[in-house]
Amino acid sequence: MIKKIFLLVFVFGLLLNCDILLFDYLGLDFINTRNLFWIHFFLLLLTILFFLMYNFLQKRKTKSPFTYLSLSFIKMIFSLFFLYPVISTNSVSAVYYIFHFFIFYFIYLFIEIFFLIKDSR
Repeated sequence: MIKKIFLLVFVFGLLLNCDILLFDYLGLDFINTRNLFWIHFFLLLLTILFFLMYNFLQKRKTKSPFTYLSLSFIKMIFSLFFLYPVISTNSVSAVYYIFHFFIFYFIYLFIEIFFLIKDSR
């Protein structure tokens, strides 16, 4: 589990740096660096909490496929709470922010699925 968390933190740093470099290289200014960091930090925190809860439930012999679905649903709810202040502004930059958030949400989701498949073998 500790290896997985270190690997997640490494992927977090890699994705954050690539994201910031891409924004600087393309000269995009609709999302500032602080917001980029908070998006990635929030998604990393959700992913780590997901794995901690998933491992806890697996130790309790809960082998239901609904475990993954329920934890993913909880992640989506927390994501909506995180995005609510941005959604409520109705500005053009909010659309880019939300789009950017969900691109990386699905990247972190892909990483979760990859680790879960790798651990199930």
